[in-house]
Amino acid sequence: MSATQVSVPGVSAPRGVLHRFRIVGLLAIQAALLLYGVWQTGITADEPNHILGAHFYWHNSKAYPLPDLAPLLKIAAGWAPAAVGLEMPSVSDPKWQPGAEWNLAIQWSGDLKDPYYSQVTLASRLPLLIFPLGLSTLVWFWARAEWGPPAGLLAAAIIAVEPTVLGHGVLVKNDVACALAYTAFWYVAWRFWQAPTWRTLAWLAGATLLGISAKLSLLILAGIAPILILLRAPRKAWMFLPAFLVLLYAGLCLVYQGNVRLLESLEVGAVYRHPNAPRALAWAASAFRWIPVPENLWAGCSSLILSSADSPPVYLWGRTYLGGAPWYFLAALAVKVPIGFQVLFLGAGGLAAWRGVRERDARWLFLLLPPLLYIGLASLSSFQLGLRLILPALPFGALLAAAAWQRWRRFVLVAAAAGAMEAMINYPHGISFFNAWVGGPAQGVNYLVDSNLDWGQDLPLLKQWMARNQVSQVRLTYFGADAPWRYFRDEQLVWDPPPWSKELAAGRTELALQPGIYAISASVLPGHYFEPEYREFYRHFRNRTPTARAGYSIFIYDVR
Repeated sequence: MSATQVSVPGVSAPRGVLHRFRIVGLLAIQAALLLYGVWQTGITADEPNHILGAHFYWHNSKAYPLPDLAPLLKIAAGWAPAAVGLEMPSVSDPKWQPGAEWNLAIQWSGDLKDPYYSQVTLASRLPLLIFPLGLSTLVWFWARAEWGPPAGLLAAAIIAVEPTVLGHGVLVKNDVACALAYTAFWYVAWRFWQAPTWRTLAWLAGATLLGISAKLSLLILAGIAPILILLRAPRKAWMFLPAFLVLLYAGLCLVYQGNVRLLESLEVGAVYRHPNAPRALAWAASAFRWIPVPENLWAGCSSLILSSADSPPVYLWGRTYLGGAPWYFLAALAVKVPIGFQVLFLGAGGLAAWRGVRERDARWLFLLLPPLLYIGLASLSSFQLGLRLILPALPFGALLAAAAWQRWRRFVLVAAAAGAMEAMINYPHGISFFNAWVGGPAQGVNYLVDSNLDWGQDLPLLKQWMARNQVSQVRLTYFGADAPWRYFRDEQLVWDPPPWSKELAAGRTELALQPGIYAISASVLPGHYFEPEYREFYRHFRNRTPTARAGYSIFIYDVR
């Protein structure tokens, strides 16, 4: 008898009600943490682009297609700017052309003034809280079904306070949505494996659609699902596979608003001739000469795959890597996940692997394979800009911890409590979280930057620091998409932009020190984003200990 099947009259119902109160209470706490993060976190690098792209999606406009961004985030957030009366830029303006979206979005957001822009951002962020809350609920539901209510509550609590989930779950970004969709796919796949019926097949198609709609990299699910069908239901595959493909295709046409077309011969030939084009993409291009494909789906996938060689340099543990490093995400897991959770995930993963071999139970394969697969595939990519890119692996650590609860209750409880405590000590700086192995967020710049530490989120905290310390002016070097003039008057800032170009470098190869107070974003300090001649531009500041910090992403140096 499972933990939820208590047969004593008058006992099972109260216990069930109490457990539901507990999970509702946990979700309420998580919602409160997320809401505070929505208010506390400044605008990050990609948000103006995504807010505007989502707004255009709801107007079914092709002027701002943003094909690299899958439609789920647009569906969830795009109605919100319209609800507060956002004026859509004129689509007749020739500057609104595909390929210039990022700079145009920054220009658009900079033209909006507070409090109006804050209302737009808040309205766009709030609907997306459904993704972190949904992720905790799904993890609770899966763990509860397998190992009982206490294990489910434990798994949900781990996800609810995990710093990267909290930090990125408040943004207009699709990383947490991707984690939810990936976890949902493997849960449904497990249910299909247990009972391969038409009903579970339909759920499998729906979960695959959800994944592709959340993030284009989850197109791998469209290849994994048919393999599961062939392995689990080989005799029904002749019926199941066509039905699955039809459901998936119809769903994709729906979420891409019916904008479909056939590929032309020149497009197919360009894919075959491209040196980075995988064989699967070439086969798909050939098929789409005869089967209409959603236009933005094709544009997004081809851009994602064919431009992978153009990924930005990666900064890792004090060094710059061109083309990425295969151990990047393992290193990020080592320094970005609370220590208690690390110990718990590794111990529970080892236990699950041992039990899987011993018991030959497919359940353990569905818990161990998904995170290893996602981390492995991400490590083969050169696009390595943060732990957020492997967020879909973390829910499986929480599920494995729930599985270990049955045998190692004291160990699991102590490790989970330690991880939660470390996460809360650094709250609400989830984006900038680094664990105690490396000295916490203050030492993070020695190991990783980008969305691991500094995504432009702390301009509001710089404003608070200046007011608290009665500082009248700073020299600001800012990395991000927020508008500094939203927070500061002209006389409060001396604008000193990073050397993104020769014009901005103004003939300098390094920044000469002048008397004053400097506020410099952490992501520009290593210099890995710049051309080789400018990578030592901030050398003087890299060797200095900051006088103070705004949050953990803006370093303040007093050189008066």
